[in-house]
Amino acid sequence: MKKHLLLLSLICFCFCCKTENGIAVDYSLLPKNEEQKVVLDLSNLLTSSEIQSLSREIINYEKISSNEIAILTIDSIDPFTDIALYSSAIGNYWGVGKKNKNNGLVIVIAKNERKIWLSPGDETTKILTDSICQKIIDQNIIPEFKKQNYYSGISKGLDAIIQKWD
Repeated sequence: MKKHLLLLSLICFCFCCKTENGIAVDYSLLPKNEEQKVVLDLSNLLTSSEIQSLSREIINYEKISSNEIAILTIDSIDPFTDIALYSSAIGNYWGVGKKNKNNGLVIVIAKNERKIWLSPGDETTKILTDSICQKIIDQNIIPEFKKQNYYSGISKGLDAIIQKWD
């Protein structure tokens, strides 16, 4: 019996970690990014050339700034209900941002929930505050999404992020 409890505890420890706000997250429920793509389009919102274009922009920006950006499109964040928590967990799970700089940013687009979230690392929030991130979503991304122009919305949002971050 003790062996079973020990094994169960070990399994929970391996697959559940806490986010920076102390909420436990089961990382086994999150999508893997084994190829460490900067744009992971699981909802098929983008063409391959659009993914390449966004990826190139992100990688070039990282080369000159060291800031890391990852974009995830997903059909649903289910069983999660909080896209902010989900986005933060993705950033931690994927390791977005330099560990010693905490300079990452994750963009999560949940198609079925019609939600988008920009989740900056701790150091990033000094520049990309909640209000700036919300303005980027409201002014650059959502207007294009309403016209079903997902690439244009993401691209305009990415441009605004890079402009503010510099």
